[in-house]
Amino acid sequence: MDRIVRDQPPIPRLAGTREVLPAVSRLAERRRRVLPRIGLAGRLIILIAVFVMCAQVMIFIPAVTNMRFNRLRAQLDGAAVAALAFERAPPGALSPELSRQLLRSVGARLIVLDGNGTRRILASRDLPAKVDATFDLRSPSWTSLAYGAFDALTAPPIRVLTYLYPAIRSGESAGGDETIEVTLDERPLQRAMYAFARRILTYSLIASAIVATLAALAMHRMILRPVRRLTTSIMDFGADPGDRTRIIEPSGRAHEIGQAERALAVMQEALALELAQKKNLANLGLAVAKINHDMRNMLAAAQILSDRLANLTDPLAQRLAPKLVATLDRAIRFCQATLTYGRAVDEPPQPRPLRLRPLVAEAAETASPSGHGTVRIVNEVPDALEIIADAEQMFRVMLNLLRNGVEALERAGPAPGKVAAVDVRAWRDEAVTVINVTDTGPGVPAAVRATIFSAFQNSSRPGGTGLGLAIVADLIRAHGGTIALAPQEEDAGASFRITLPVLNPLR
Repeated sequence: MDRIVRDQPPIPRLAGTREVLPAVSRLAERRRRVLPRIGLAGRLIILIAVFVMCAQVMIFIPAVTNMRFNRLRAQLDGAAVAALAFERAPPGALSPELSRQLLRSVGARLIVLDGNGTRRILASRDLPAKVDATFDLRSPSWTSLAYGAFDALTAPPIRVLTYLYPAIRSGESAGGDETIEVTLDERPLQRAMYAFARRILTYSLIASAIVATLAALAMHRMILRPVRRLTTSIMDFGADPGDRTRIIEPSGRAHEIGQAERALAVMQEALALELAQKKNLANLGLAVAKINHDMRNMLAAAQILSDRLANLTDPLAQRLAPKLVATLDRAIRFCQATLTYGRAVDEPPQPRPLRLRPLVAEAAETASPSGHGTVRIVNEVPDALEIIADAEQMFRVMLNLLRNGVEALERAGPAPGKVAAVDVRAWRDEAVTVINVTDTGPGVPAAVRATIFSAFQNSSRPGGTGLGLAIVADLIRAHGGTIALAPQEEDAGASFRITLPVLNPLR
Protein backbone atom coordinates (compact mmCIF):
# COMPACT_ATOMS: atom_id res chain seq x y z
CA MET A 1 0.00 0.00 0.00
CA ASP A 2 1.02 3.63 -0.41
CA ARG A 3 2.72 4.30 2.87
CA ILE A 4 0.70 7.00 4.62
CA VAL A 5 3.31 8.92 6.56
CA ARG A 6 1.02 11.13 8.59
CA ASP A 7 -2.55 12.24 9.17
CA GLN A 8 -4.14 8.81 8.73
CA PRO A 9 -7.96 8.82 8.95
CA PRO A 10 -9.48 7.10 11.99
CA ILE A 11 -10.68 3.50 11.64
CA PRO A 12 -14.49 3.34 11.51
CA ARG A 13 -16.31 1.52 14.28
CA LEU A 14 -17.65 -1.92 13.29
CA ALA A 15 -21.29 -2.71 13.89
CA GLY A 16 -21.98 -5.07 16.74
CA THR A 17 -23.71 -8.45 16.50
CA ARG A 18 -26.96 -7.06 17.85
CA GLU A 19 -27.00 -4.52 15.03
CA VAL A 20 -25.95 -6.91 12.25
CA LEU A 21 -28.26 -9.88 12.89
CA PRO A 22 -31.56 -7.97 12.53
CA ALA A 23 -30.30 -6.46 9.27
CA VAL A 24 -29.34 -9.90 7.95
CA SER A 25 -32.73 -11.28 8.99
CA ARG A 26 -34.55 -8.45 7.20
CA LEU A 27 -32.45 -8.99 4.09
CA ALA A 28 -33.22 -12.72 4.06
CA GLU A 29 -36.93 -12.00 4.52
CA ARG A 30 -36.91 -9.56 1.57
CA ARG A 31 -35.07 -12.17 -0.51
CA ARG A 32 -37.73 -14.80 0.29
CA ARG A 33 -40.46 -12.38 -0.73
CA VAL A 34 -38.80 -11.31 -4.00
CA LEU A 35 -37.13 -14.44 -5.37
CA PRO A 36 -40.26 -16.66 -5.58
CA ARG A 37 -41.68 -14.16 -8.09
CA ILE A 38 -38.59 -14.48 -10.30
CA GLY A 39 -38.64 -17.41 -12.69
CA LEU A 40 -35.76 -19.68 -13.51
CA ALA A 41 -34.87 -17.68 -16.62
CA GLY A 42 -34.83 -14.41 -14.66
CA ARG A 43 -32.65 -15.91 -11.96
CA LEU A 44 -30.30 -17.21 -14.62
CA ILE A 45 -29.97 -13.76 -16.22
CA ILE A 46 -29.29 -12.17 -12.82
CA LEU A 47 -26.74 -14.84 -11.95
CA ILE A 48 -24.90 -14.46 -15.27
CA ALA A 49 -24.90 -10.67 -14.92
CA VAL A 50 -23.45 -10.97 -11.41
CA PHE A 51 -20.73 -13.30 -12.67
CA VAL A 52 -19.88 -10.97 -15.52
CA MET A 53 -19.76 -8.01 -13.14
CA CYS A 54 -17.44 -9.97 -10.86
CA ALA A 55 -15.17 -10.57 -13.82
CA GLN A 56 -15.36 -6.86 -14.69
CA VAL A 57 -14.37 -5.98 -11.13
CA MET A 58 -11.27 -8.09 -11.59
CA ILE A 59 -10.54 -5.96 -14.66
CA PHE A 60 -11.68 -2.66 -13.09
CA ILE A 61 -9.27 -2.70 -10.14
CA PRO A 62 -6.03 -3.05 -12.15
CA ALA A 63 -7.34 -0.70 -14.86
CA VAL A 64 -8.07 2.14 -12.40
CA THR A 65 -4.83 1.46 -10.53
CA ASN A 66 -2.81 1.60 -13.73
CA MET A 67 -4.61 4.75 -14.92
CA ARG A 68 -3.89 6.58 -11.63
CA PHE A 69 -0.25 5.51 -11.55
CA ASN A 70 0.38 6.56 -15.16
CA ARG A 71 -1.14 9.99 -14.61
CA LEU A 72 0.75 10.45 -11.36
CA ARG A 73 4.00 9.32 -12.92
CA ALA A 74 3.56 11.72 -15.85
CA GLN A 75 2.76 14.56 -13.46
CA LEU A 76 5.66 13.73 -11.14
CA ASP A 77 8.06 13.31 -14.07
CA GLY A 78 7.09 16.80 -15.16
CA ALA A 79 7.64 18.06 -11.60
CA ALA A 80 11.08 16.36 -11.55
CA VAL A 81 12.05 18.08 -14.81
CA ALA A 82 10.80 21.41 -13.42
CA ALA A 83 12.83 20.78 -10.25
CA LEU A 84 15.95 20.21 -12.36
CA ALA A 85 15.28 23.47 -14.20
CA PHE A 86 14.77 25.36 -10.95
CA GLU A 87 17.98 23.92 -9.52
CA ARG A 88 20.20 24.50 -12.58
CA ALA A 89 18.88 27.96 -13.49
CA PRO A 90 21.19 30.85 -12.57
CA PRO A 91 19.99 33.07 -9.72
CA GLY A 92 17.36 35.53 -10.96
CA ALA A 93 16.96 33.75 -14.32
CA LEU A 94 13.45 32.52 -13.45
CA SER A 95 11.01 35.21 -12.43
CA PRO A 96 8.38 34.44 -9.77
CA GLU A 97 5.64 34.54 -12.42
CA LEU A 98 7.51 32.05 -14.61
CA SER A 99 8.06 29.78 -11.62
CA ARG A 100 4.34 29.83 -10.84
CA GLN A 101 3.53 29.02 -14.50
CA LEU A 102 5.93 26.05 -14.40
CA LEU A 103 4.29 24.84 -11.19
CA ARG A 104 0.78 25.24 -12.68
CA SER A 105 1.87 23.35 -15.82
CA VAL A 106 2.76 20.32 -13.71
CA GLY A 107 -0.15 20.85 -11.28
CA ALA A 108 2.13 21.32 -8.26
CA ARG A 109 1.98 23.76 -5.38
CA LEU A 110 5.36 23.07 -3.85
CA ILE A 111 8.54 21.30 -4.99
CA VAL A 112 11.18 20.46 -2.38
CA LEU A 113 14.54 18.81 -3.11
CA ASP A 114 15.72 16.47 -0.35
CA GLY A 115 19.26 15.07 -0.65
CA ASN A 116 22.70 15.03 0.81
CA GLY A 117 21.28 15.82 4.22
CA THR A 118 19.60 19.07 3.14
CA ARG A 119 16.09 20.08 2.09
CA ARG A 120 15.57 23.01 -0.29
CA ILE A 121 12.36 24.59 -1.52
CA LEU A 122 12.84 24.95 -5.27
CA ALA A 123 9.50 26.58 -6.10
CA SER A 124 6.13 27.25 -4.47
CA ARG A 125 2.72 28.82 -5.11
CA ASP A 126 -0.50 29.04 -3.11
CA LEU A 127 0.89 27.14 -0.14
CA PRO A 128 -1.83 25.06 1.63
CA ALA A 129 -2.61 25.36 5.29
CA LYS A 130 -1.80 21.68 5.80
CA VAL A 131 -0.93 18.52 3.90
CA ASP A 132 -3.53 15.76 4.38
CA ALA A 133 -1.27 12.79 3.63
CA THR A 134 2.12 11.85 2.21
CA PHE A 135 2.72 8.87 -0.15
CA ASP A 136 6.03 7.31 -1.11
CA LEU A 137 6.25 6.46 -4.83
CA ARG A 138 10.00 5.86 -5.02
CA SER A 139 9.59 2.06 -5.12
CA PRO A 140 5.84 1.31 -5.12
CA SER A 141 4.30 -2.20 -5.04
CA TRP A 142 1.15 -3.24 -6.89
CA THR A 143 -0.81 -3.64 -3.68
CA SER A 144 0.19 -0.17 -2.49
CA LEU A 145 -0.86 1.30 -5.83
CA ALA A 146 -4.21 -0.52 -5.70
CA TYR A 147 -4.81 0.72 -2.18
CA GLY A 148 -3.89 4.26 -3.22
CA ALA A 149 -6.39 4.11 -6.09
CA PHE A 150 -9.15 2.89 -3.78
CA ASP A 151 -8.22 5.56 -1.23
CA ALA A 152 -8.36 8.27 -3.90
CA LEU A 153 -11.82 7.17 -5.08
CA THR A 154 -13.28 7.23 -1.57
CA ALA A 155 -11.47 10.30 -0.12
CA PRO A 156 -13.03 13.77 0.11
CA PRO A 157 -12.29 15.95 -2.97
CA ILE A 158 -10.34 18.69 -1.10
CA ARG A 159 -7.24 16.85 -0.03
CA VAL A 160 -3.71 18.18 -0.55
CA LEU A 161 -1.13 15.39 -0.86
CA THR A 162 2.64 15.17 -0.95
CA TYR A 163 4.36 12.51 -3.06
CA LEU A 164 7.96 11.40 -2.61
CA TYR A 165 9.56 10.78 -6.01
CA PRO A 166 13.12 10.16 -7.26
CA ALA A 167 14.92 13.33 -8.44
CA ILE A 168 16.48 13.58 -11.92
CA ARG A 169 20.16 14.26 -12.39
CA SER A 170 21.69 15.04 -15.77
CA GLY A 171 18.61 13.71 -17.59
CA GLU A 172 18.83 10.22 -16.00
CA SER A 173 16.63 8.68 -13.35
CA ALA A 174 18.25 9.16 -10.01
CA GLY A 175 19.17 5.95 -8.43
CA GLY A 176 20.82 7.64 -5.45
CA ASP A 177 19.51 9.36 -2.37
CA GLU A 178 18.05 12.60 -3.78
CA THR A 179 14.27 12.85 -3.67
CA ILE A 180 11.80 15.49 -4.64
CA GLU A 181 8.69 16.17 -2.57
CA VAL A 182 5.83 17.33 -4.77
CA THR A 183 2.78 18.81 -3.06
CA LEU A 184 -0.35 19.03 -5.20
CA ASP A 185 -4.14 19.02 -5.14
CA GLU A 186 -5.76 15.59 -5.50
CA ARG A 187 -9.02 16.86 -7.01
CA PRO A 188 -7.95 16.97 -10.72
CA LEU A 189 -6.65 13.41 -10.53
CA GLN A 190 -9.74 12.34 -8.61
CA ARG A 191 -12.03 13.79 -11.28
CA ALA A 192 -10.11 11.98 -14.01
CA MET A 193 -10.39 8.73 -12.03
CA TYR A 194 -14.14 9.22 -11.57
CA ALA A 195 -14.60 9.79 -15.32
CA PHE A 196 -12.48 6.74 -16.13
CA ALA A 197 -14.38 4.63 -13.56
CA ARG A 198 -17.73 5.71 -15.01
CA ARG A 199 -16.59 4.70 -18.49
CA ILE A 200 -15.38 1.33 -17.21
CA LEU A 201 -18.64 0.83 -15.29
CA THR A 202 -20.74 1.77 -18.33
CA TYR A 203 -18.80 -0.59 -20.59
CA SER A 204 -19.06 -3.31 -17.93
CA LEU A 205 -22.82 -2.90 -17.62
CA ILE A 206 -23.27 -3.00 -21.39
CA ALA A 207 -21.01 -6.04 -21.68
CA SER A 208 -22.82 -7.72 -18.79
CA ALA A 209 -26.22 -7.09 -20.35
CA ILE A 210 -25.10 -8.39 -23.75
CA VAL A 211 -23.37 -11.47 -22.34
CA ALA A 212 -26.19 -12.22 -19.91
CA THR A 213 -28.83 -11.88 -22.64
CA LEU A 214 -26.97 -14.05 -25.11
CA ALA A 215 -26.16 -16.63 -22.44
CA ALA A 216 -29.76 -16.60 -21.20
CA LEU A 217 -31.10 -17.08 -24.73
CA ALA A 218 -28.71 -19.97 -25.29
CA MET A 219 -29.53 -21.51 -21.91
CA HIS A 220 -33.23 -21.04 -22.53
CA ARG A 221 -33.04 -22.81 -25.86
CA MET A 222 -30.73 -25.60 -24.77
CA ILE A 223 -31.78 -26.17 -21.15
CA LEU A 224 -34.69 -24.14 -19.81
CA ARG A 225 -37.16 -24.90 -22.60
CA PRO A 226 -36.52 -28.69 -22.48
CA VAL A 227 -36.68 -28.62 -18.67
CA ARG A 228 -39.94 -26.66 -18.80
CA ARG A 229 -41.25 -29.28 -21.23
CA LEU A 230 -40.33 -31.97 -18.69
CA THR A 231 -42.00 -30.17 -15.80
CA THR A 232 -45.12 -29.45 -17.86
CA SER A 233 -45.38 -33.10 -18.84
CA ILE A 234 -44.94 -34.21 -15.23
CA MET A 235 -47.67 -31.85 -14.00
CA ASP A 236 -50.07 -32.72 -16.83
CA PHE A 237 -49.53 -36.44 -16.35
CA GLY A 238 -49.89 -36.08 -12.59
CA ALA A 239 -53.29 -34.44 -13.09
CA ASP A 240 -54.57 -37.54 -14.90
CA PRO A 241 -52.14 -40.50 -14.90
CA GLY A 242 -54.67 -42.70 -16.63
CA ASP A 243 -54.66 -40.56 -19.79
CA ARG A 244 -51.98 -42.11 -22.01
CA THR A 245 -52.10 -39.13 -24.38
CA ARG A 246 -50.33 -37.10 -21.68
CA ILE A 247 -47.22 -39.28 -21.81
CA ILE A 248 -44.26 -37.18 -22.98
CA GLU A 249 -42.94 -37.84 -26.45
CA PRO A 250 -39.10 -37.89 -26.27
CA SER A 251 -37.34 -35.42 -28.53
CA GLY A 252 -34.69 -37.97 -29.47
CA ARG A 253 -31.77 -35.75 -28.45
CA ALA A 254 -28.64 -37.45 -27.12
CA HIS A 255 -27.87 -35.06 -24.25
CA GLU A 256 -28.83 -35.51 -20.59
CA ILE A 257 -32.25 -33.87 -20.93
CA GLY A 258 -33.03 -36.12 -23.89
CA GLN A 259 -32.13 -39.10 -21.73
CA ALA A 260 -34.35 -37.71 -18.97
CA GLU A 261 -37.23 -37.40 -21.46
CA ARG A 262 -36.82 -41.03 -22.49
CA ALA A 263 -36.64 -42.16 -18.87
CA LEU A 264 -39.73 -40.09 -18.02
CA ALA A 265 -41.63 -41.57 -20.95
CA VAL A 266 -40.76 -45.10 -19.78
CA MET A 267 -41.77 -44.24 -16.21
CA GLN A 268 -45.07 -42.66 -17.29
CA GLU A 269 -45.82 -45.62 -19.56
CA ALA A 270 -45.12 -48.07 -16.73
CA LEU A 271 -47.22 -46.04 -14.31
CA ALA A 272 -50.13 -45.79 -16.74
CA LEU A 273 -49.90 -49.54 -17.34
CA GLU A 274 -49.78 -50.21 -13.61
CA LEU A 275 -52.83 -48.03 -13.03
CA ALA A 276 -54.67 -49.82 -15.82
CA GLN A 277 -53.82 -53.15 -14.20
CA LYS A 278 -55.01 -51.94 -10.82
CA LYS A 279 -58.21 -50.71 -12.41
CA ASN A 280 -58.72 -54.09 -14.07
CA LEU A 281 -58.13 -55.80 -10.75
CA ALA A 282 -60.61 -53.52 -9.05
CA ASN A 283 -63.18 -54.11 -11.77
CA LEU A 284 -62.53 -57.84 -11.57
CA GLY A 285 -63.00 -57.86 -7.83
CA LEU A 286 -66.23 -55.91 -8.12
CA ALA A 287 -67.58 -58.14 -10.87
CA VAL A 288 -66.68 -61.36 -9.10
CA ALA A 289 -68.12 -60.05 -5.85
CA LYS A 290 -71.45 -59.52 -7.61
CA ILE A 291 -71.62 -62.96 -9.23
CA ASN A 292 -69.82 -64.94 -6.55
CA HIS A 293 -72.91 -65.61 -4.43
CA ASP A 294 -75.11 -66.76 -7.31
CA MET A 295 -72.30 -68.79 -8.89
CA ARG A 296 -71.63 -70.72 -5.70
CA ASN A 297 -75.34 -71.48 -5.36
CA MET A 298 -75.46 -72.86 -8.90
CA LEU A 299 -72.32 -74.91 -8.37
CA ALA A 300 -73.72 -76.23 -5.10
CA ALA A 301 -76.87 -77.40 -6.93
CA ALA A 302 -74.70 -79.09 -9.56
CA GLN A 303 -72.73 -80.76 -6.76
CA ILE A 304 -75.92 -82.21 -5.26
CA LEU A 305 -76.90 -83.62 -8.66
CA SER A 306 -73.42 -85.06 -9.21
CA ASP A 307 -73.62 -86.87 -5.85
CA ARG A 308 -76.50 -88.92 -7.23
CA LEU A 309 -74.31 -90.10 -10.10
CA ALA A 310 -72.24 -92.04 -7.57
CA ASN A 311 -75.26 -94.33 -6.96
CA LEU A 312 -75.38 -95.41 -10.61
CA THR A 313 -74.10 -98.90 -11.44
CA ASP A 314 -72.44 -97.80 -14.67
CA PRO A 315 -68.65 -98.26 -14.19
CA LEU A 316 -67.88 -95.12 -16.19
CA ALA A 317 -70.28 -93.06 -14.08
CA GLN A 318 -68.79 -94.48 -10.86
CA ARG A 319 -65.28 -93.55 -12.10
CA LEU A 320 -66.15 -90.07 -13.26
CA ALA A 321 -68.57 -89.05 -10.50
CA PRO A 322 -65.87 -88.47 -7.79
CA LYS A 323 -63.84 -86.47 -10.28
CA LEU A 324 -66.88 -84.38 -11.13
CA VAL A 325 -67.58 -83.73 -7.45
CA ALA A 326 -63.95 -82.76 -6.83
CA THR A 327 -64.00 -80.49 -9.88
CA LEU A 328 -67.12 -78.72 -8.68
CA ASP A 329 -65.53 -78.26 -5.23
CA ARG A 330 -62.50 -76.73 -6.88
CA ALA A 331 -64.71 -74.52 -9.05
CA ILE A 332 -66.31 -73.10 -5.93
CA ARG A 333 -62.90 -72.48 -4.35
CA PHE A 334 -61.54 -71.01 -7.60
CA CYS A 335 -64.39 -68.53 -7.67
CA GLN A 336 -63.54 -67.37 -4.16
CA ALA A 337 -59.80 -67.40 -4.96
CA THR A 338 -60.37 -65.15 -7.97
CA LEU A 339 -62.20 -62.72 -5.72
CA THR A 340 -59.37 -62.66 -3.18
CA TYR A 341 -56.80 -62.23 -5.96
CA GLY A 342 -58.69 -59.19 -7.19
CA ARG A 343 -58.35 -57.78 -3.66
CA ALA A 344 -54.57 -58.47 -3.75
CA VAL A 345 -54.73 -61.04 -0.91
CA ASP A 346 -54.10 -64.75 -1.10
CA GLU A 347 -54.42 -67.63 1.32
CA PRO A 348 -50.95 -68.67 2.53
CA PRO A 349 -49.92 -72.17 1.42
CA GLN A 350 -50.00 -75.13 3.80
CA PRO A 351 -47.01 -77.19 2.61
CA ARG A 352 -46.84 -80.91 3.27
CA PRO A 353 -45.08 -83.83 1.58
CA LEU A 354 -46.98 -85.10 -1.45
CA ARG A 355 -46.25 -87.24 -4.49
CA LEU A 356 -46.07 -85.14 -7.63
CA ARG A 357 -46.96 -87.72 -10.27
CA PRO A 358 -50.60 -88.37 -9.10
CA LEU A 359 -51.14 -84.59 -8.77
CA VAL A 360 -49.95 -84.06 -12.37
CA ALA A 361 -52.17 -86.92 -13.55
CA GLU A 362 -55.22 -85.39 -11.87
CA ALA A 363 -54.47 -81.96 -13.37
CA ALA A 364 -54.00 -83.56 -16.80
CA GLU A 365 -57.33 -85.34 -16.52
CA THR A 366 -59.03 -82.02 -15.67
CA ALA A 367 -57.25 -80.03 -18.39
CA SER A 368 -57.85 -82.64 -21.11
CA PRO A 369 -60.35 -85.34 -20.08
CA SER A 370 -59.83 -88.83 -21.56
CA GLY A 371 -61.30 -89.22 -25.01
CA HIS A 372 -61.52 -85.49 -25.66
CA GLY A 373 -59.26 -83.27 -27.70
CA THR A 374 -56.28 -83.95 -29.91
CA VAL A 375 -53.51 -82.93 -27.49
CA ARG A 376 -51.67 -85.61 -25.54
CA ILE A 377 -50.35 -84.88 -22.04
CA VAL A 378 -47.26 -86.92 -21.20
CA ASN A 379 -46.62 -87.39 -17.49
CA GLU A 380 -42.93 -88.33 -17.09
CA VAL A 381 -42.66 -87.50 -13.39
CA PRO A 382 -40.99 -90.34 -11.39
CA ASP A 383 -43.40 -92.29 -9.18
CA ALA A 384 -41.35 -91.84 -6.02
CA LEU A 385 -40.67 -88.08 -6.40
CA GLU A 386 -42.11 -86.08 -3.52
CA ILE A 387 -42.30 -82.32 -3.07
CA ILE A 388 -43.11 -80.07 -0.09
CA ALA A 389 -46.09 -77.97 -1.21
CA ASP A 390 -49.75 -77.12 -0.73
CA ALA A 391 -51.62 -79.78 -2.70
CA GLU A 392 -54.52 -77.53 -3.72
CA GLN A 393 -52.29 -74.66 -4.86
CA MET A 394 -49.89 -76.95 -6.74
CA PHE A 395 -52.90 -78.47 -8.50
CA ARG A 396 -53.88 -74.97 -9.64
CA VAL A 397 -50.33 -74.34 -10.84
CA MET A 398 -50.16 -77.53 -12.89
CA LEU A 399 -53.73 -77.09 -14.19
CA ASN A 400 -52.99 -73.55 -15.44
CA LEU A 401 -49.74 -74.58 -17.15
CA LEU A 402 -51.24 -77.69 -18.76
CA ARG A 403 -54.38 -75.85 -19.88
CA ASN A 404 -52.26 -73.07 -21.44
CA GLY A 405 -50.25 -75.65 -23.36
CA VAL A 406 -53.35 -77.55 -24.50
CA GLU A 407 -55.17 -74.40 -25.62
CA ALA A 408 -52.07 -73.11 -27.47
CA LEU A 409 -51.75 -76.40 -29.38
CA GLU A 410 -55.49 -76.55 -30.14
CA ARG A 411 -55.42 -72.96 -31.40
CA ALA A 412 -52.14 -72.84 -33.37
CA GLY A 413 -51.22 -76.49 -33.79
CA PRO A 414 -47.83 -78.10 -33.19
CA ALA A 415 -44.56 -77.11 -34.79
CA PRO A 416 -43.85 -78.70 -38.18
CA GLY A 417 -42.94 -82.36 -37.88
CA LYS A 418 -44.09 -82.67 -34.28
CA VAL A 419 -47.06 -84.24 -32.48
CA ALA A 420 -49.35 -82.05 -30.37
CA ALA A 421 -48.25 -82.88 -26.84
CA VAL A 422 -47.53 -81.33 -23.46
CA ASP A 423 -44.69 -82.98 -21.58
CA VAL A 424 -44.18 -82.80 -17.79
CA ARG A 425 -40.82 -83.79 -16.31
CA ALA A 426 -39.42 -83.43 -12.79
CA TRP A 427 -36.18 -84.26 -11.02
CA ARG A 428 -34.24 -83.51 -7.85
CA ASP A 429 -31.28 -81.12 -8.27
CA GLU A 430 -29.33 -80.72 -5.01
CA ALA A 431 -31.52 -78.61 -2.66
CA VAL A 432 -34.36 -77.95 -5.14
CA THR A 433 -36.91 -79.87 -7.15
CA VAL A 434 -37.15 -78.87 -10.81
CA ILE A 435 -40.40 -79.24 -12.77
CA ASN A 436 -40.48 -78.66 -16.54
CA VAL A 437 -43.73 -78.20 -18.46
CA THR A 438 -43.02 -78.12 -22.23
CA ASP A 439 -45.35 -78.12 -25.21
CA THR A 440 -44.68 -78.64 -28.90
CA GLY A 441 -46.55 -75.51 -29.98
CA PRO A 442 -45.28 -72.37 -31.72
CA GLY A 443 -43.67 -70.97 -28.56
CA VAL A 444 -43.96 -67.58 -26.90
CA PRO A 445 -43.51 -64.47 -29.08
CA ALA A 446 -40.48 -62.37 -28.19
CA ALA A 447 -42.66 -59.28 -27.68
CA VAL A 448 -44.49 -60.79 -24.68
CA ARG A 449 -41.74 -62.83 -23.03
CA ALA A 450 -40.78 -59.98 -20.68
CA THR A 451 -44.36 -59.61 -19.35
CA ILE A 452 -45.46 -63.22 -19.56
CA PHE A 453 -46.17 -63.42 -15.81
CA SER A 454 -47.93 -60.02 -15.54
CA ALA A 455 -51.67 -59.85 -14.96
CA PHE A 456 -53.95 -58.83 -17.85
CA GLN A 457 -51.02 -58.69 -20.28
CA ASN A 458 -50.76 -61.74 -22.50
CA SER A 459 -54.10 -63.41 -22.98
CA SER A 460 -54.39 -64.30 -26.66
CA ARG A 461 -57.35 -66.64 -26.18
CA PRO A 462 -60.79 -65.14 -26.89
CA GLY A 463 -62.47 -64.54 -23.54
CA GLY A 464 -59.21 -64.97 -21.61
CA THR A 465 -58.32 -62.70 -18.72
CA GLY A 466 -54.54 -62.95 -18.71
CA LEU A 467 -54.57 -64.04 -15.05
CA GLY A 468 -53.46 -67.68 -15.33
CA LEU A 469 -49.69 -67.26 -15.41
CA ALA A 470 -49.85 -64.33 -12.96
CA ILE A 471 -51.62 -66.60 -10.45
CA VAL A 472 -49.07 -69.36 -11.11
CA ALA A 473 -46.16 -66.98 -10.44
CA ASP A 474 -47.76 -65.74 -7.20
CA LEU A 475 -48.39 -69.27 -5.93
CA ILE A 476 -44.86 -70.44 -6.73
CA ARG A 477 -43.36 -67.39 -5.02
CA ALA A 478 -45.54 -68.10 -1.95
CA HIS A 479 -43.88 -71.54 -1.80
CA GLY A 480 -40.41 -69.98 -1.83
CA GLY A 481 -39.75 -71.14 -5.40
CA THR A 482 -39.28 -69.58 -8.80
CA ILE A 483 -40.81 -69.96 -12.23
CA ALA A 484 -39.25 -68.82 -15.47
CA LEU A 485 -39.74 -69.18 -19.18
CA ALA A 486 -36.81 -71.23 -20.45
CA PRO A 487 -34.83 -69.86 -23.42
CA GLN A 488 -36.64 -70.81 -26.58
CA GLU A 489 -34.74 -72.84 -29.13
CA GLU A 490 -35.52 -72.92 -32.84
CA ASP A 491 -38.69 -74.88 -33.71
CA ALA A 492 -39.33 -75.48 -29.99
CA GLY A 493 -42.48 -74.67 -28.04
CA ALA A 494 -42.94 -72.93 -24.72
CA SER A 495 -41.07 -74.40 -21.77
CA PHE A 496 -41.79 -73.34 -18.17
CA ARG A 497 -39.31 -74.30 -15.44
CA ILE A 498 -40.36 -74.36 -11.78
CA THR A 499 -37.89 -74.73 -8.92
CA LEU A 500 -39.16 -75.61 -5.44
CA PRO A 501 -37.09 -75.97 -2.27
CA VAL A 502 -36.76 -79.53 -0.98
CA LEU A 503 -37.35 -78.43 2.63
CA ASN A 504 -40.46 -76.63 3.85
CA PRO A 505 -39.73 -72.92 3.16
CA LEU A 506 -42.30 -71.73 5.69
CA ARG A 507 -40.82 -73.41 8.75
